[in-house]
Order: sequence, then C-alpha cells, then structure tokens
Amino acid sequence: MLLESKMKPLSAIFLALMLSACGDSETNIYAQDVAEPGHEDHDHGDEDDHDHDHDEETSAARLLLVEDGSEMVHIFEAGDGDEVSELSLPAPIGYAYPVPGYRYAAFVHRDDNWVSFVDGGVWVEDHGDHDHPYAEAPAIQDFYLDGVKPTHYTFNDEQVAVFYDGNSETGDVAGVATFDTAAVADNGMANTLMFDTYMHGAAQVRGEHLLATIRDADSASILPDQVGLYHLHDTEYELETVFAETCPGLHGSAQNEDHIFFGCTDGVLVIDEGADFSAAKVANGSALTEGTRVGSLRAHHHIDEAIGIVSGKLVRVVPGQAELQALPEPLHEEDSVVASDFAAGGEFFVALTSEGSLVVLDSHDWEIHGELNVTDASVLAEGQSLKLVVPPTGHHVYVVNPGAQSLVEVDIEALAAEEPWSLEFTPSAAVWLGYTGEDEEHDHGHDH
Repeated sequence: MLLESKMKPLSAIFLALMLSACGDSETNIYAQDVAEPGHEDHDHGDEDDHDHDHDEETSAARLLLVEDGSEMVHIFEAGDGDEVSELSLPAPIGYAYPVPGYRYAAFVHRDDNWVSFVDGGVWVEDHGDHDHPYAEAPAIQDFYLDGVKPTHYTFNDEQVAVFYDGNSETGDVAGVATFDTAAVADNGMANTLMFDTYMHGAAQVRGEHLLATIRDADSASILPDQVGLYHLHDTEYELETVFAETCPGLHGSAQNEDHIFFGCTDGVLVIDEGADFSAAKVANGSALTEGTRVGSLRAHHHIDEAIGIVSGKLVRVVPGQAELQALPEPLHEEDSVVASDFAAGGEFFVALTSEGSLVVLDSHDWEIHGELNVTDASVLAEGQSLKLVVPPTGHHVYVVNPGAQSLVEVDIEALAAEEPWSLEFTPSAAVWLGYTGEDEEHDHGHDH
C-alpha cells in the first residue's frame, strides 16, 4: 500500500518511495538466544544501576548470504558461522550492499524494479563514556524503493545513491534516489532526480550535491557521455551545471575525500570538489592497451587516488596526472580480477582473481603485500563467479564460492585462510553488517 501523505508526486512512471512492509515477507528465527554480545541478559529499565565494562575494540558482526535464484537471505554470526535466521524478501535478489553504518543491508531486485532493506540486528549506541553494542533478531524494514531497473548502488560514509536505468522499450526514464541511514531506520523519504530519457548511468552523492550522468536522448548508445552537478532543493535535485569536459561511453564511478571519478572510453573524468567542482581528464595513456578502457572504479576516503579496473586488470588513477598509471607489479597474465576493494580502513587493496587467489596490495606504495590461493575456482558452473566481502575495518575479508557452496575467511595481513564454511545452499551475493570499535568511513562505487 502506498501512503500518499508521505509521497512527493514526481512522475507516474518513475520513482516512488514505497512506505509499507511487504505482506508476503517471512522471517524465520532459529531457536537460540539473541542477546547483546559480551553481556549477560539484563533488564534495560535498570540499566543505570549496572556497571559497564566495555572493551574499546568490542565488535559483533553478521554475514548475510543470498540463496541463488531465490528470495531467501540467510544470516550467520560472522564469528562462529552459526545461522541466526533466514528472511524471505519480496522478490528474487540480484545484489546485496551495506547501508552506511553497517546496521542495514540493501537488496536489489533489478528485474522486479525494487530495492528492499534488512536490519541485520547488530549495532552500537554511544553512551558517552562507552559504546554499548546490541545484537537482536534480523528484520525486514518497512522502507523500500520502487523504480525501473535499479542498477548502480554507490555510497560514502553517510549517504547512498541508487541509479535507475529506466527502460528503452517501455519509455520509462532513468533517475536517482538518495537517502541515509535515518531514512531506512525511520521509514523516511528519499531524495530524487528524474531524467528525460533512459540510460545506463551512474551517480555519486556529496552532501547536498549530486553528480549524475547525462545522456542525449538521440544518442545511439545507452551509455551517457556527460556529467551534471545537481543541488538538493527540498527532496528534489536541480541541475546547476553541466561539465564541459565530456566522458564518452561513461561507465563506473567512485569517490574519495576530495574527488569524484567517472570511467570513460578515453580515460577517467576526475572532479575536484575542493576546487569548486572543477573537472579534468586523466587520459588512458600507455598504461592501457588499445581497445581497453576503465569500466569500474574503487576509491576510499583515506586514499587520494583511485583504482580503475580495465578488462580484469588494475590501474591507478592519480588526480592531477595526465595519464593513468600502471601498478608497479602486474597480476599474473593468465589471471583476471573478478572482485576488488580497499580493505582495513584503506591500508590494503585486495583483488580476488578468476583462479581463486587473493592478491593484497599495500595502498601506501602499491607494492604487493602477498598472494594467497583461497578457493578452488574450477568448481564454478557457467554463469557463477567468486564473490568478495570486505568489512569496513579490520584485517579480515571473506571469499564466497558458489560452485563449492562455501565461504572462507581470510586474514589479509597474515595471508592466512580459515577453514571454509560449508553451506547447504548456493550463495549468489553476500554482505557484512556489524560493528567494530574502529573508524568505519569508506567510500564505494559498485558497478554491475
């Protein structure tokens, strides 16, 4: 049901923020106690009468794994692999991502024009002299988004942007919805931008500003070739300027502390917010072979440059440089990168290869910290691929192998893998939710 009192009428064919829970959603909680990690059960009404002894590095986390081809999400304790519960969402799930703060997860149902959200049940409250962690039963949120072909999901430490491609066959236009954790928690409003045509585009939200792609409606390509700067007014974005520097065949975006990056056929468009959103191009140069381009980007709040993914290889995008920079030590020629991201608060960059190896690079000098074979990629069936799950802090990442129905935890500093978890279903996507006592700022661009 749509609650009209909370809707901003934008278009009969575009984004609507749906504000009621799905009637066919199910939650199955297994027979086990769900309590605060590291605490005995107690009456919160008498909380002030209890002394609290909290470890500064207290952490609690859960892994949410999607069962392939289904609406099912299985929730496990990250520490011991115990399954806490399973949730049935409104439609089959394509992709899974964290919401800033890592209490909530977003699940993209692209074919069903839907994005739903789940509370992982683990979070922390600031009680002044200590942080108080909680662990409760996971739950499906009332907040969800309804728009045509949600595709690219990008986020920083506070906000999320979801780009909707629209549909060329039906005439549905593209658009963007942005929101924060409070909107998910309180069933609030999303901010929206509606275009005049469809496109396979991208968007990055920066406070009250949004950088989003622009496509000529008469173009033969579904990919845009320009970027616009938008400013938020009430709950809608209005165009302020279109950058003169073009970005042909635009695909892939990311952001860090000062810069926003967009992948182009002729290089990477870099927009400097500190210089009043000035734009410049870092050309492909000799780092790329003819006919290749940056199609995906990764960036981190604490790292000045970005990493571009080029046909399964990696290049550095250094703002202010004329050309893209090759990494000092290339990956194996016969191997390609299937997933990658910054890890350990930006200390490392991890690249999962098609052969099942994890390559760890030191992001301070881009030397290879080490490489570890973590899973058998030969068991993957056609259409399956390895998945990489990277928590915002800490030195552990997770590799999901759908072919082996397994998940393995890897210490990227020590280059050591734990015994794999054996799953009773085929996982297709996964997301880490939880709390650590460290800084969680992390800026991502996720491209499908």
